[in-house]
Amino acid sequence: MQTIDEHPRLPIRAASDWQDIVFICTECTHRSTDDEVASLRKWLKRELKSRELKKRIRLVECSCLDLCPKRGVVLGRGTELATTQRRKLRIHRSGDDPQALVEWLTAASLKRRSARGAAGWGADTNSSE
Repeated sequence: MQTIDEHPRLPIRAASDWQDIVFICTECTHRSTDDEVASLRKWLKRELKSRELKKRIRLVECSCLDLCPKRGVVLGRGTELATTQRRKLRIHRSGDDPQALVEWLTAASLKRRSARGAAGWGADTNSSE
């Protein structure tokens, strides 16, 4: 128990190798009867690995994102969700081209890579922190 004189410990900020995180709604994948939609995360991981981007883009399953399409999976990219502008979620429906999702992920990753230039992948581009 803390006394009045003790300050609470703050969380430690830790570095990671990945540059972006993509949230995939588990409620959507479990509810789907379509095998393509249900195995979307595995397919995306394989595709990113083949393009040598698996270490830069982290795919994680999360609980409901409160969009709940009838036939599809909701995805949210961390860099788009963290902006002060309108937050964007994506819906991948059965029959949609999964390559479009990969292009969405890789285009943003390559854009950030070129913006950092000589600073490298590990550089912190946000000077306000």
